[in-house]
Amino acid sequence: MNNKKSRTLPALLLMSTTLAVMGPAALGPACAQAAGAANDVNADTPQATTALYRDWQLHCVVGKDGGKTCEAAGAVLAGDGKGVAARVVVGRPAPAEPIQVVIQLAPGVWLPDGVSLSVPGAKTPLKIEFKQCVQVCFAQTNLDDATVSAMKTSDKPATLSFVDAQRQPVALPLSLAGFKNAMDAGV
Repeated sequence: MNNKKSRTLPALLLMSTTLAVMGPAALGPACAQAAGAANDVNADTPQATTALYRDWQLHCVVGKDGGKTCEAAGAVLAGDGKGVAARVVVGRPAPAEPIQVVIQLAPGVWLPDGVSLSVPGAKTPLKIEFKQCVQVCFAQTNLDDATVSAMKTSDKPATLSFVDAQRQPVALPLSLAGFKNAMDAGV
């Protein structure tokens, strides 16, 4: 995978993370100012938008060329309901690029095993290697059309599975409610 692809979705993931933690209003003026400074796009056109589709948020930004890049972001709440255990972002780094998934987990995962995404209706779980861990761990890979289709049509949650630092298996349910609408609206 080239470096451009590796940087694009995690940059959007940062926006998703900020929005999920602080809410859309937190980025409103700052995001619009930054986008406006980087773009010569019509000032009446939003530079960044966020829409909520049940359990998924759709985030879109307008690039310097006026093209729009969008991502759908879902989260798994921590067991105590006070935080987020995992984030999943699905999008295209560029219109001609394949759809990618980025999974963000907190530090404390057993890195050699990676993370898997099991989607009801998909043939096999998608095994994803961790790409980097600093304050959070990111795993990223391309999604095939069959997996995206299964995610869009499932009425059951997907499962994120990984091994924690104590080498204990962890399985987290990822709601797919709203995923189809978010993807169809922008990705």
